[in-house]
Amino acid sequence: MTAQPITVIASLRVLPGHETAALGAIRQCVALSRQEATNLSYQCHRDINDPAIFVFVERWTSPEALAAHEETPHFQAMKAAFATALAAPLQVHITREL
Repeated sequence: MTAQPITVIASLRVLPGHETAALGAIRQCVALSRQEATNLSYQCHRDINDPAIFVFVERWTSPEALAAHEETPHFQAMKAAFATALAAPLQVHITREL
């Protein structure tokens, strides 16, 4: 039996003045994450009413694939950029389709 993929939904708010740095790190991570063999989909959306809010929607083949992704240089670079850019802790939901 094949494991069911997981979907990650993560949202964050960037502090004023940190949008450009955060956006650069996000774009780099999105582009490289889409190239990972275990990635099924990787998108980041920006709230149209509040441009400081970003929402990630990612699909991975398994929880192990997500864990491996979190160790990649591009994810670690984005995480480092977020270390001083976030207005509040990242909100992450790891889900499976019903």
